[in-house]
Amino acid sequence: MNKAQILIVCLLVTSLVIALPNAYAVQATSIYGLTHPSQTIAGSAEPIYVTATVNYSDALPGNSLAVGVLDAEMKPQGIVPGIATSSPDPCLNQFVLTAFCIINVSAASGAEQLSFRIGGVLGGKHQPGVWKLNMTAAFFDSSGALIPKTTSSVLFGIELTPVTLRVTVPAAVAVSVDGLQQPPGPAAVGVALGEHNITVPLLVQVSPTTRLRFDHWPDGSTNANRIVFVTGDTNLDVAYMTQNLLTITGPQTNSTGAGWYDEGTTATFSVAQTEPMGELLGILGGKLNFQGWYENGQLLTRSTTGTISMNQPHTITAAWQGDYSEPIVILGGILVILAFAYFLVRRRRTRPTRRSSRSRRKQV
Repeated sequence: MNKAQILIVCLLVTSLVIALPNAYAVQATSIYGLTHPSQTIAGSAEPIYVTATVNYSDALPGNSLAVGVLDAEMKPQGIVPGIATSSPDPCLNQFVLTAFCIINVSAASGAEQLSFRIGGVLGGKHQPGVWKLNMTAAFFDSSGALIPKTTSSVLFGIELTPVTLRVTVPAAVAVSVDGLQQPPGPAAVGVALGEHNITVPLLVQVSPTTRLRFDHWPDGSTNANRIVFVTGDTNLDVAYMTQNLLTITGPQTNSTGAGWYDEGTTATFSVAQTEPMGELLGILGGKLNFQGWYENGQLLTRSTTGTISMNQPHTITAAWQGDYSEPIVILGGILVILAFAYFLVRRRRTRPTRRSSRSRRKQV
C-alpha cells in the first residue's frame, strides 16, 4: 500500500467516524445477520469472529462500500485492530491489522458477506467488562467523500469475562494486584489472561511483639514484588513466617540476643559477668555482678549465656547485685585525706596564738 492509498483510507476512516453521531436511517446500506460470541475470556489470545451481511442499493459507478468495526467507547469512535475479509468482492487496500474493509462494488445493488477478526493477539480491549462495539457501513464517492444518508450501523457488545486470581495470605496481610490494594486477608481478583503485577509486604506488624515476615511464593521466589503470567484460574499460596520479639531488660549495656526471631527457633542471649555502675559510682569503680536471668519472676539460668524457644514473645530480665567495695575504699580514703587536711589547717591556725601569749608573759 503506497502513501496515497494510505491517505485515502485514513480520510475514509475519519469521514466514517465523524458521520456516526449524525447517522441517518438506512437508504443505501443495511446490515443484517450480525453474529458474534456473547462472551469470551478477557485477554484470550484467540481472536473474536464477527460476521454480517451488508446489503446495498442505488450504487453509482465509482462508488465504494466501506464497512468497519468501531470501538463505541472511544471518543471519537475509532476502528478496532483486526483483520477484515469480504466476499464475493474482496477488501481493497486492506489497512494492516485494522477491522476495516473497502469494496469497489460492481453493480448498483447487491450483498457482501463481511467477516472480521478482532481482539486476541491482534489487539483491542483486554480488561474484563462489556466491550461495546459498532459495525458501520457507508458509501463513498470516487473522490473519497462520504455520500450523505448512506450510513447504517449496528451496536453490539461482547462480554469479556475474567478469570480468578487468588492470592492466599494470612488475615493481616494486604495484597496489591496491578497497583490496586486489596483488603487484608486472602484476595480473589477477576483479571484478564496475561501478565499481572502482584506485590505483598515484606513485614506486617500484628502486635508490638509479633509480626509476619514474607518468606516465599509457591515456586520458591523470594521477591515480594513479581510478575505473574495468568493462563486461567490461578491460586497462589504465599508463605509467611510468624516472628516473635525477644526483649531484654535490666541496667546492663552490653547484652546480646534481643530482637525478632522466627517462631519455633531458639534465641541465644548473653551478658558480661560484670557491668560498671552508672554515673559517679561507676567512675569510682562500682560494678554490678550478674546473678541470673529471670522471666515473670522465674529463674531461667544463672549462667551469663542462655537459650530460649521463641514459640511466643519473651521478655527476660538480667538480675544484678551491686559491688560497692571499691567506691567505699575510695570514698573512705578521700574522707581520711580530708580529715587529715582539716587537722593540719586547724593546727597551723592555733600556733601563732600560743607564741603571742608567751611573749606577753616575758614582758611582764
